[in-house]
Amino acid sequence: MSDAHQDALSLAQAFFAAFEGRDPEGVAALLAPEANITIPLSIEGTPEPWYVFDGKEHVMGYIRSVAAGFDRVAFLDKVYTVSQDARSVFLQANGDILSTAEKLVYRNVYIFKIDVEGGKIVKVWEYANPVAYANLGIQDSEAEAAAQART
Repeated sequence: MSDAHQDALSLAQAFFAAFEGRDPEGVAALLAPEANITIPLSIEGTPEPWYVFDGKEHVMGYIRSVAAGFDRVAFLDKVYTVSQDARSVFLQANGDILSTAEKLVYRNVYIFKIDVEGGKIVKVWEYANPVAYANLGIQDSEAEAAAQART
């Protein structure tokens, strides 16, 4: 593995460690100012993304809402793959997420694509079954509502 591949992998692993650790400031340190998170699979079944969090501030609103809403965020059975050009890292994992306040257990299968540039994360694609999340019945956070209004 080249240094570029190792650097991209380490950046993605640090992102997921901070995300799982419910550490918004740890996530923020890894993001470029123009960072974007897109959740492309829509509950409506249309080709338009379900949520688009555009810009570091909006992305951090989403990250903070996850940290505030769930007591545990875990991605199990992680399999990382670094692209040949070392500009993207893919993660396949099983989510095991818990909210004791709302008595919710959320399990989903994820594929993430992390795009890196200049040692920072510029784009995250989060693929998961939207029905599993929608079935939780959780009201959108402020960041999620804004992300839907954008599409």
